[in-house]
Amino acid sequence: MTRAVHHNGARPLDGIIVLDFTRVLSGPHATRMLVDLGADVIKIEPPIGDLTRFTAPRVNSLSTYFIQQNVGKKNVSIDLDKPGAAALVGSLMERVDVVIENFRPGVMAKLELDYDSIRPRNERIVYVSITGYGSTGPWQARRAYAPVVNAEAGITKSQGDARGGEYANDPHSHADVYTGIQAAAAVLAALYQRERTGRGQYIDVSMAETMLYVNEHAHNNLWDRDPPTGVIRSFQPADYPVIVVADGSTVVCSGHPADRGTFELFVAAMEQPMLLADPRFADTATRLRHYDELLALILAWGRTCATTDDIEARLAPHQIAVGRLRDVRDIADTDWATHRHATVEVSDRGSGYVRVPNSPWHFSESDTSVSGIPKYRGEDNRDVLTSLLGLSESAIAQLESDGVLVSRGPGGSAT
Repeated sequence: MTRAVHHNGARPLDGIIVLDFTRVLSGPHATRMLVDLGADVIKIEPPIGDLTRFTAPRVNSLSTYFIQQNVGKKNVSIDLDKPGAAALVGSLMERVDVVIENFRPGVMAKLELDYDSIRPRNERIVYVSITGYGSTGPWQARRAYAPVVNAEAGITKSQGDARGGEYANDPHSHADVYTGIQAAAAVLAALYQRERTGRGQYIDVSMAETMLYVNEHAHNNLWDRDPPTGVIRSFQPADYPVIVVADGSTVVCSGHPADRGTFELFVAAMEQPMLLADPRFADTATRLRHYDELLALILAWGRTCATTDDIEARLAPHQIAVGRLRDVRDIADTDWATHRHATVEVSDRGSGYVRVPNSPWHFSESDTSVSGIPKYRGEDNRDVLTSLLGLSESAIAQLESDGVLVSRGPGGSAT
């Protein structure tokens, strides 16, 4: 099992300093990407802590959810409601490259920590705001979490429509994770542009716009002309076969059996050439009208395949991809995952380790794997404020005494 270590090799974002004010998932996922790419990410956390610190499972006062999204980041805990706290943060912003926040619109402006307030003090700063519906517009004040945005952006309806009108929340927070990826990509682009212009800029990323952007079927929903008939629109992957083989295992096939060309590939793999002359399956339009019958034939054939390896061996030569229905532990324990170092063990801050997904990039000239350890709230207060601001021990002690700085170790003990 691969374990996270602090490599000495160069990383693509070495030297970039990021102040991370984000909570829960959209922002933390973006900054997890940046820290894996080599940025020095400093998570600015309120004394009450990121909500994900209180989820289960937990070990040594650290939740595994928090560990997965925040491993490798430094941690400074500041109470922004205390006098002098905003000024302290503003001083930090003068010395960093990137700021990322996912507060509701207006929160940072009230603290005079928004882009317009900070830019005159640091023209090179790249400042990112992640919100549900954007920092402008009629929906800017609406509360937004991934299930809400998935519903508003058409994702939940699309999923339910594909299942006969059974609507439910998706267990995965797509709007958060996709938006985090888009935010990280925008940071990289802005840093690259800064190399040419010497100036940073403000980036406004909304979850709702992201979910439209990543929806590969949006074009189909936005089609205003007469709908085409007798064709497969936008591939329709919800209709792809899910097959149970003889040993009870399940596979998903990639390809719509009614589509022109794909139908012939399924027929060849099934070794049932008589279906080519069946009037029910003469063309795409007739195959769609008789799709339940066609699918029933495919499912019956699938039950003649002994195992998932067997059905893949029979379909793959005919250009049909097959994937076994697995849970996360199944794929994490495969030879493939071991070879690719797809998961990694990080310290649980005790004598053991927690297993989390590794970064997905394999650079030929850089290390981009997970490194470092998960931090407790305020664990790096002294290190960050000494190195970036040159504060003395007595000054830091006074900030702690005033309640501006807070640190909490295992078991929630505060200092």
